[in-house]
Amino acid sequence: MKRIFDATPVPMVLSRPDGSFEYVNSAMLALLGYTESEIYNTNIIISHPDNIDVNKEIRNRLKVDPYSSVVVEKKYLHKSGRTIEGLLTLVAEQDERGGIKRMIAQVVDLTEHKKTAASLLMFKTLLDSSNDAIYVIDPSTSYIIECNQPAYVNLGYEKDEVINRLKVSDVNPQMSREGAWKAFMDELKDAKNMLFERKNVHKNGTEIPVEVSISYIQFDSEFYVLAVVRDISQRKAAEKLIWQQANFDHLTGLPNRRLLTDRLQQSIHHVNRNGNHITLLYLDLDRFKEVNDTFGHAKGDQLLIDVAHRLSKCVRQSDTVARLGGDEFTLVISELDDVEHTNKSAIERIASKILYRLSRPFKLDNEQVYITASLGIAFYPEDATDSNELFKAADQAMYAAKKQGKNCFQYFSTDMQKEALARVQMVNELHTAIEQQQFSLVYQPIIELKTGIISKAEALIRWHHPTKGLINPDEFIPTAEDTGLICEIGDWVFKQVVQQAAIWRMKLDPNFQLNINTSPVQYLRSNSFLGNWIKYLNEYQVPGEALTIEITERILMDSDSSIAKKLINFQSLGMDVALDDFGMGYSSLSYIKKFDIDYLKIDRSFVKNITTSINDKVLCEAIVAMAHKLGIKVVAEGIETEGQRRCLRDIGCDYGQGYLFSRPVGVLAFEQQLIKSHLASINLPSH
Repeated sequence: MKRIFDATPVPMVLSRPDGSFEYVNSAMLALLGYTESEIYNTNIIISHPDNIDVNKEIRNRLKVDPYSSVVVEKKYLHKSGRTIEGLLTLVAEQDERGGIKRMIAQVVDLTEHKKTAASLLMFKTLLDSSNDAIYVIDPSTSYIIECNQPAYVNLGYEKDEVINRLKVSDVNPQMSREGAWKAFMDELKDAKNMLFERKNVHKNGTEIPVEVSISYIQFDSEFYVLAVVRDISQRKAAEKLIWQQANFDHLTGLPNRRLLTDRLQQSIHHVNRNGNHITLLYLDLDRFKEVNDTFGHAKGDQLLIDVAHRLSKCVRQSDTVARLGGDEFTLVISELDDVEHTNKSAIERIASKILYRLSRPFKLDNEQVYITASLGIAFYPEDATDSNELFKAADQAMYAAKKQGKNCFQYFSTDMQKEALARVQMVNELHTAIEQQQFSLVYQPIIELKTGIISKAEALIRWHHPTKGLINPDEFIPTAEDTGLICEIGDWVFKQVVQQAAIWRMKLDPNFQLNINTSPVQYLRSNSFLGNWIKYLNEYQVPGEALTIEITERILMDSDSSIAKKLINFQSLGMDVALDDFGMGYSSLSYIKKFDIDYLKIDRSFVKNITTSINDKVLCEAIVAMAHKLGIKVVAEGIETEGQRRCLRDIGCDYGQGYLFSRPVGVLAFEQQLIKSHLASINLPSH
């Protein structure tokens, strides 16, 4: 029997009725890790402490039927201390008297089987507890052979509709192409693990964006495909929203500058490969700020939305209409053939259509609003080598349309480029002029026409350029206004005038008054200039009565209530307010009343022909009479002849200013004139 025991590969033991070993075969020794000499040591314990109940069960069954075989699962202790899971088959051998002679035990090692079962249980638990969809797929057939609840619920199926019934191609139609699954498996076997995004198909046909983590695994000598699939619909929706916000204007829904630039660059790449042309139209609304200020920002926003809608109807779906910001829009028209002939006329038709449609009234609730637009047109590759240059060219053309009188379109030309470069140079040089104090002031006397005495003077700025010499204000003030530098320049002028007023009022005439020109930009862009001016008045101890602030009719036309408040603040400090170039703009009596003007300055164009044109004389008489009725004093500008002076004096004009009396002069020359004037006043005959 011992030879039979040793010959079998199954672990076996012969034991006596008292439980001691009679014989242990080599397979059992190998299972437990002992040598033959060690195993018969009575101190060795091979039964696991967990076997108490199992041992009791064996004894009870042997009592009932000592000669039947007993099959139970039982744990054993390896020499190293680890647990061995075993299946014990126990048979009793009878002696001559019918008693138990010995026990024959056979043990089958269940350890790996138990581990496999435990792994399967753990895997099942993981499957059921995961929020992600998990699929086990047969690599050879692509059938889904196991899945968790989210896997079938997310796709709209019951579990029995999925297991061994659905293929991967039923969920992902791309895999239905011939050879697609095999190609995919070849790639997966090489990579072992893959991560990608795709769209799964729901039972109802809708697509679900998912992220797939897929692995090629071996389990119990078999290979499987394990796919963990996560629904990323919310993430994709969030990404789409972020992309939408980054690339589209939130108000109008049109592409913004970022998306426009991207599309324009794509169009340029296409043109570079295939020829043709691109047209960029740069549009700026005329008088939009006036509409915004008059009717409020909510209606201004509605106007922009309506403008976007009208623009979109002026071009093809393949073209791009974008909002750059504020009241600026652009249109990209692609795939043009011959710009110089047929398609230039097509662009003109589009531009004319845009101008016409925008000139039609806009209905904003109960208000009817009219606006116009200025359009600049540039072509690629004729006018630019890249998208940035094309933007600049169309922008310059748009500004040319503004200068042309608005409500029109202009094509880009190289002359515009030269003007733009000159403007950039002018801006840079203005910054330098401010830093290096290249400005100075000259003064032109304002004469009392009845007495001929100098009672005031207008301060005028001059720019002494280090290489270009003297630059007139007409050449640089518009650029200073466009860039906002006029605020800094205006602040410098005010400080200089206050300093000079302090000197002349102390030295020559305690009642002397200086006039200061101001720009509309100062009132609209700067909120701090009034505080600075008050500081200068206090610093040099000059009363507000020493100054007259000259404003233009453009300021009166602006409906911003803050401008009226600022003028009132000037007057509360004792300063006078003069309306310059009266008669050349759009002033009305309501504006003059609203802003409480102290002086009107008749524009030189009326003064020029006052002695030869009865109409101009009548207009001047009317202005003087009206102003005096309103308690406003009048200054006539541009007096160059004695006849003009006498005529203006005779119709009651209070003050005069012009080359007849003096050109603008520097401080020393003006002081001499002022001294001479005061000496003359002493000798005036009394009446």
